[in-house]
This record gives sequence, structure tokens and C-alpha cells, in this order.
Amino acid sequence: MEVFLFPLVNVTLFPRTTKPLNIFEPRYLAMIKDAIANKQPIALAYIEDPSKVVPVRPGEAVPFVREIAGYGYAQIIEERVNGTLLIFLQGQGKLRLGKVLDRGTPYIVCEGSIIPEKSILEPPQKPKLSSMHKILSRWIYSHIPDPMQQEMFMKNLNQPEEIVGAFASYMVRDYDLQQMVLEYDDINDKVVFLHRLMESNELTV
Repeated sequence: MEVFLFPLVNVTLFPRTTKPLNIFEPRYLAMIKDAIANKQPIALAYIEDPSKVVPVRPGEAVPFVREIAGYGYAQIIEERVNGTLLIFLQGQGKLRLGKVLDRGTPYIVCEGSIIPEKSILEPPQKPKLSSMHKILSRWIYSHIPDPMQQEMFMKNLNQPEEIVGAFASYMVRDYDLQQMVLEYDDINDKVVFLHRLMESNELTV
């Protein structure tokens, strides 16, 4: 499929999670509005080294981002008087980025191939997921003061994918490790990996 590319440093989008983003660059303001108007998915691509960002031409791969990216659809939450935007990018899944397409836009448009994932949690991993949910819940109640926001957050933690995505986003302090979680194709591997991080104290808590 065709996706608009939003390359960012140290940012990963997980399926079934929502990422708030402030948009201020003119090309990305145009991208967000085009994406909404055309119901076009946006791939949030992870930049490992900002010093290696270079222009890319149609037919080339984008060399400065990781090949695996989360993708989703944008919703404008606030349009400010100075023209900048606050958006929510609602994660739908993940994909493998392909070649740049010639669309004549100020932002990059790429081919993208959706990557299917195993989303059924096996019984041995359920206690690990439960432990992660408890830690995440404690974090929510201690770091989010608004009771309504707490309730909204907790309501979105029903499925294993939602818990894993939120846990990786908010509890893992190393951005490279967050990207590693995204790149696993099996929910069970993600849970095992995150539980190991939890046990080794590689978290924000």
C-alpha cells in the first residue's frame, strides 16, 4: 500500500496505541491535512542517527530510518492560531517500508507492506502480562493526575496488544528497545522481552 512517511528521532508507534504529536514544519502540516483528506495512512519511522538524514529520490529506499514502522491514521485535536497542530496518530499495525514513490509532494511517500502479527497470547505468558498490567496501572495513577484521563487510559488496556504497546511506550526508557519490541512479530515474544526488561529494572519506574 501507499503511505505517507513521518520520520522522527526516538519515536515509535505501536499498534492499538495513540501517539500525541505536535506538528509545526510546513511540509508535515501539509502531510497531515492531505492524509486526513484522502484517508491515507501515515508511517511513523524511527530515525536512529539524525546526522545521517539525507534527501531521497523516487525509486530509492529511505536509508536513515528503520525498515519496520508502525502506521496509523491522524486526527486533528487542536489547530492553533499560528497554524501548528496537535494531532493523535492512532496506531493500526506495522509495515515494512519500500521504495519512495514519485508523488510530487514536499514530504516522502513510500510503498509499504503490512506485516501480519501473531496476536493470540499463550497461557504461559498470561501471568507475565498481568504483572505488566499492574505496573502500568500503578504508573498511570501516580503520573496522570486527572481522574477522567486515568479512566480513559485504563479503558484502553483490554487486549494484550494494547497493554504491550502502552507498556513499551511509557515504561521502557530506551528508545532502541522500544523499536525492538515493535519489530517482534509475535505477541508472546513481546511479552517475554518486556517482562525480562521489567525484571532487570530497565524501566522508567
